[in-house]
Amino acid sequence: MRKTTIDEAIARVDDWKGKEISCKPVSGGITNPNFKVDVEGEHFFLKIPGAGTDYINREVCHEANVIADESKAGPRVYYYFEDTGVEIFQWLDGYRQVTFGDVYDKDIFQSIFERIRDFHHLETKPLNLKQSIFEQAWDMNARAKKGGYISPFNDKMEYLLSAIEKALAGSEELCPCHNDFWTNNLMYNEETNDLKIIDYEYASMNDPYVDLGLISAVNYFTEDMDVEMMKIYGGGKVDERAFARMKLNKIACDIKWAYWALYQAASSNVEFDYMNWYGQKMARLQHFWLDSRLDYWLDVAREKSTRIS
Repeated sequence: MRKTTIDEAIARVDDWKGKEISCKPVSGGITNPNFKVDVEGEHFFLKIPGAGTDYINREVCHEANVIADESKAGPRVYYYFEDTGVEIFQWLDGYRQVTFGDVYDKDIFQSIFERIRDFHHLETKPLNLKQSIFEQAWDMNARAKKGGYISPFNDKMEYLLSAIEKALAGSEELCPCHNDFWTNNLMYNEETNDLKIIDYEYASMNDPYVDLGLISAVNYFTEDMDVEMMKIYGGGKVDERAFARMKLNKIACDIKWAYWALYQAASSNVEFDYMNWYGQKMARLQHFWLDSRLDYWLDVAREKSTRIS
């Protein structure tokens, strides 16, 4: 993929030629350099692929952004340049990033899982990449090892990743998945009570319970919140096997993102403390893998589903 600068990216947009344009960097991104572009009073969000992100399939990322646009789960997509991977979106005026505390707001909590369900189930819109959380995690494991730092918990992480992968094999219900539900990838408009999901770089056809497990882990959901999340997503009931799959994916996701953080620490040009990010993941993992129900979830994941209230 060809490297580009912000000036070169702006110059590629034919509709902007001859117009008065200004831009400024947008903080908060930890993978790509992002910019707010003002084109004679109209605002756009422009994203340039970051260094060390060759593993991201930008074509599939664009496909996912189009699905998000059409399902109303994400912002409008205006332009995409295949050779550079640059993508330009609607600037979400009036929206703010969701914070960790926002998940305790019932309206925001409800909106999150309605939007995820909308994105997962847009009819006739598969992505041209089937990639499980396990494929992503093992890839990041290999990349992290090349970076020169091996986690002292690596043996435990590899053992659990393998055990969960075997338990979930053949039970996947593939749909377009986001695979990166960091809280900052959720945008909320207070006035309209509308929520948008952004940043689909890691999207693939995957098990929907990966997305649910990940967002639960990242936002430190309580057990009651996990149950409520599954009720909203599942139409009012919680399937025991689905619940077990979510809990197991919750662990697999944090393993993947811990490896990702180690890899980024060695390769990224974005100013971000990736080792602190890694530390957060490991703190959660040490809590998750001590849960006395872990073996039970592994067993349930292999069995037929039952219903619990």
